[in-house]
Amino acid sequence: MTKNRFQKPGQLPGGSLGSLLSRSLQLSGAILPAVLGEAGPQLLPLSALIANPRQPRRFFDQASLQQLAQSLKVQGVLQPLMVRPLDAGHYEIVYGERRWRAAQLAGLDEVPVLIRELSAAEAEVISAVENLQREDLNRYDEVTYKLRLVAQLFGIAPDEAIQVLKRLRAQPDSQPEQVAQLEHLFTQLGREQWRSFVTNGLPALRLPPLIAQAVQDGTLDYSKAVLLARAPQRHHKTLLRRVLTRSLTHAELREEIARLEPALSEQAAPLSTVKRQLSARRLSQLPAERRQRAEKLISELAALLSDELGAPGLE
Repeated sequence: MTKNRFQKPGQLPGGSLGSLLSRSLQLSGAILPAVLGEAGPQLLPLSALIANPRQPRRFFDQASLQQLAQSLKVQGVLQPLMVRPLDAGHYEIVYGERRWRAAQLAGLDEVPVLIRELSAAEAEVISAVENLQREDLNRYDEVTYKLRLVAQLFGIAPDEAIQVLKRLRAQPDSQPEQVAQLEHLFTQLGREQWRSFVTNGLPALRLPPLIAQAVQDGTLDYSKAVLLARAPQRHHKTLLRRVLTRSLTHAELREEIARLEPALSEQAAPLSTVKRQLSARRLSQLPAERRQRAEKLISELAALLSDELGAPGLE
């Protein structure tokens, strides 16, 4: 029998995920022979299928879908989708949503599917593994999928998994068993190790929504997104438009951002100077006339800021 690359000699710590990963590899992409006793493909109407609401991959390139639809009109759907039964004769797509969408565009009435009795947790892991095997997966979604697997590994929420990963990255000797679990998981997933994922992958989840969307829809390279996110947020929209319309290189994007920095420094300089010099002791050292003037200006500034912050319609 073909060796399952998610299996490890002996018991893998966190065995529940180990078994899920083993099954996911068997079920995704027909990499391994079908599990004994599980039914083969059968046809279901498109109307009986619904998308997975937990699917992090929300963007589907329309041009690519149209190309696939043209192919499906000629050849049909060659690779079955995987679905799990829900209530009222409906089935949730575990993987294959792109083929389902393209089949709708192609005007097909039904598609071949593999029906599997899966829990939501099993479906989530299988979907993650299947998507991570795809070369066209953008970095934002890739990080999201891997974080889901880490969360499943430790039985915690994805937000908690981020904190655990950062803690283990800083103090790997504190939890050697968890580190071993991570090393095994990421070795099987390939492409990067867990330490690199923490350093270079997790920052993708902190991208501002505007920039993250551009990464997800495939229009913005992730490395350029990281550069762009370092600029002040009020400039993101303008810089993003320049990157996309002018096809700026990394060097050109750095230059665009650098042009903003002198102006920003000039704006901040007077405030920084005042902040450094302003103190009760410094005021007490001033001659009486200058101290009174400074105190008056401070009171006026405090009142001005208070009025502005409380005024309606400023947003």
